[in-house]
Amino acid sequence: MSQTAGSGDEVRKAGANPKRVGGCFDGHDSVSKRPRTADEASGSDNAEVKKEKQFSIEADAAEDKGSRHSMEDAWVVLLGVGSPGKLRCAHFAVYDGHGGRLAAEHAQKNLHSNVLSAGLPRELMDVKAAKKAILDGFKKTDETLLQESTSGGWQDGATAVCVWVLENTVFVANIGDAKAVLARSTVDDGESHMKAIVLTREHKAIYPQERARIQKAGGSVSSNGRLQGRLEVSRAFGDRQFKKVGVIATPDIHSFNLTGREHFIILGCDGLWGVFGPSDAVEFVHKLLKEGLTVAAVSRRLVKEAVRERRCKDNCTAIVITFTAKQSLALNIGVSKVVFPVYRNIIALLFLGPAAYFLEKNERPPLTFSLLVQFFLLALLGITANQGFYFLGLYYASPTFASAMQNSVPAITFLMASVLRLEQVHITRRDGLAKVAGTIASVGGATIMTLFQGPLLHQNQARGNTGEEIDITKSQNWTLGCVYLVGHCLSWAGWMVLQAPVLKKYPAKLTFTSFSCFFGLLQFLVIAAFMETDFEHWKIQSAEEILTILYAGIVASGVVISIQTWCIHKGGPVFVAIFQPVQTVLVAAMAIIIFGDHLYSGRILGAILITIGLYAVLWGKSREKILEDQEKQGTLTKHLLEDEKTSREKGNGPLPLDIP
Repeated sequence: MSQTAGSGDEVRKAGANPKRVGGCFDGHDSVSKRPRTADEASGSDNAEVKKEKQFSIEADAAEDKGSRHSMEDAWVVLLGVGSPGKLRCAHFAVYDGHGGRLAAEHAQKNLHSNVLSAGLPRELMDVKAAKKAILDGFKKTDETLLQESTSGGWQDGATAVCVWVLENTVFVANIGDAKAVLARSTVDDGESHMKAIVLTREHKAIYPQERARIQKAGGSVSSNGRLQGRLEVSRAFGDRQFKKVGVIATPDIHSFNLTGREHFIILGCDGLWGVFGPSDAVEFVHKLLKEGLTVAAVSRRLVKEAVRERRCKDNCTAIVITFTAKQSLALNIGVSKVVFPVYRNIIALLFLGPAAYFLEKNERPPLTFSLLVQFFLLALLGITANQGFYFLGLYYASPTFASAMQNSVPAITFLMASVLRLEQVHITRRDGLAKVAGTIASVGGATIMTLFQGPLLHQNQARGNTGEEIDITKSQNWTLGCVYLVGHCLSWAGWMVLQAPVLKKYPAKLTFTSFSCFFGLLQFLVIAAFMETDFEHWKIQSAEEILTILYAGIVASGVVISIQTWCIHKGGPVFVAIFQPVQTVLVAAMAIIIFGDHLYSGRILGAILITIGLYAVLWGKSREKILEDQEKQGTLTKHLLEDEKTSREKGNGPLPLDIP
């Protein structure tokens, strides 16, 4: 890591904004359980169908402070950048601070937004305009940083290496000694012969071109190659004390098109490249990817190798960005978001139908036309509207917002059930207050876990700093996505509430679920037949899509809906809905344990609120049941006494003891 001579090591990593969202970037219309993605597709804006390359991007980062007392690197992985536009955009950056953490933190928070504000193309590709926007964004970031450092009295600096992927064009910009290395195969569609290509040029005072520029600006380069005998790099953000003697923040900017030979890019600070040569790093990463490791695991292994095995003493940060090329029909890739539910419900029906027939053969009530109509309407609400609105909402809005919206389902269910008098709320009693307060606590806790981080409590040393999530989808309307997600929550809550009285009349739960999937399948077939007339949208393109459809049909629809239906029959809709926020806790726990995510105070606070809310509602339901039983017993006793009194008055003597 670049160091100002004589500066202390008491620095730490840049702050937690914006957030890393590891995963992939793929504009696929197919719906799957893998991370949301956005295709990097070359081609024109014409709607015609033609063969061309499609590029799916995955990226993740890792960091380790090495033998330093604290971490001063910062990094950014944004798989969707800025306001919606026709051109899909991703941004990745490593910021290597020196003399303190503040310059790296400032660049981390502001560079991507400054580049967007400077006019990064979002509708039509313009390489020249994109490079100008990146250049102006660097300039604006440095200017605001100098203003902050002047008013704050600090003199931190930071080098940078950044990548923007705009459709199928990659832009690389750097200042200082952070480096980007591309792994490109020497033959088409080949991975055995991989070549390492350095995409950046180091900016150090010792190099003749930089030395001449510094001397022209009035600065000097000492015999040890340092500017004014102190600073090794000649270009950086900040470094206020060196601006008048030649330090600039003007980046080198290069671009190239993805052709199918480009497999991955490694971004790293000088700590990484101090122990890894370009070819060495490419070979190391390529080997791990061929073994089937995820990009997140590869980035962690790369940093661990640098620090633990190769004894990197400096802070070490790396981002691995992979490009997966696939031949497909442009604008017609995979199963569409309308066709996917058709396949999902076919699998669910095939899974549930035989089980319902054999297991409930002797206890299935007779079907009536009225029941079939109710099954049809419940399927329209709980299958078609629920799944359809969710897929559309996820397509138009961000996954984070979708997750936050789902956490409102318990509150909506509680309100619906109360209005329809399917849930008794005695607001003047402790059980009623417990149910209301518990529902509010659960919804609030889940929302906090989803949208609020708070201070970092535990950091996985092989993971990077995270903060604000930016996942703006493709070229779509975010407001429309919100409307769809509201519809999803309303239909989901309504389905849970309205099926409760139906299950009392028709308690064959597996058969009920099978009919729901059957009618939902018919409804989705009609919708898909009108909306997806192109047969290419009905094709299953990969084994991954098959596994996704099987999982969604068997587990998400078959098993989960059956269990929910059984629980609604036993405990009521509110009882089922209140467990929805627990999903947020389990996902967060798995992310920390399995994927090494950081532990933030917001997650702890949210989990505590969810747990308290869940127990409050369960206690309220239990207390309500006890009071109802006592009330029934009291009513029965009262009736017995009244009957006995009436019998005595008529001279019939006391009632027999065995009268129920």
